[in-house]
Amino acid sequence: MGYTKHLTLCLALLPFLTVSCKGTVDRRIDPDEPDAVGGAVLDSQDIRAMADKMSRDIIASGILKSATPERTSFYITGLRNDTSDTIDREIVLTKIRTELAKNLGRQVKILDRSKEGMEEIQRERAAKRAGAVTSGELKGLAGSDYVLKGTIKERMKQAGKLKSVYYLVTFELTDLESGELSWTNDYEVKFESEKSVITR
Repeated sequence: MGYTKHLTLCLALLPFLTVSCKGTVDRRIDPDEPDAVGGAVLDSQDIRAMADKMSRDIIASGILKSATPERTSFYITGLRNDTSDTIDREIVLTKIRTELAKNLGRQVKILDRSKEGMEEIQRERAAKRAGAVTSGELKGLAGSDYVLKGTIKERMKQAGKLKSVYYLVTFELTDLESGELSWTNDYEVKFESEKSVITR
């Protein structure tokens, strides 16, 4: 009798277990393809397209090409987020820096001015000067010719459940000697979606 009850219970639960298994989604997709999650936010394909567009345009401008044997140097600083969305600014900046490094190689000097980078530099320089580690040549901290910075702005409209968001991401390359804005470009995208508690 106990076996029959156990079997009956298992058969009764079987449809629920099947539904639960069918509802699980776990697959790898191309970062350039839209995903099923949706939402009016900057996606992976936007970050990749943005980094590609900015790096290509900077290279095409020729600003970072040096007329002397000394390589042009630059660093990337903050990306100010003026939107209501939580955006990982580092992922955007890192992708742009990687694209520039891949395409320019040793033609330019990309300096690390991050908080973590500067802390490591200071520790290593102190260790060298104290004789704790050896160094073939003690160098000064490299100065930079340019700084690349950016802003993310949005224009959002809501009507009932329908929402539209326009993002404008602007980057600027500034001459650190003269203060001249030497290059600028932007990436823009607009989304329309129904209001979601997940994305907003």
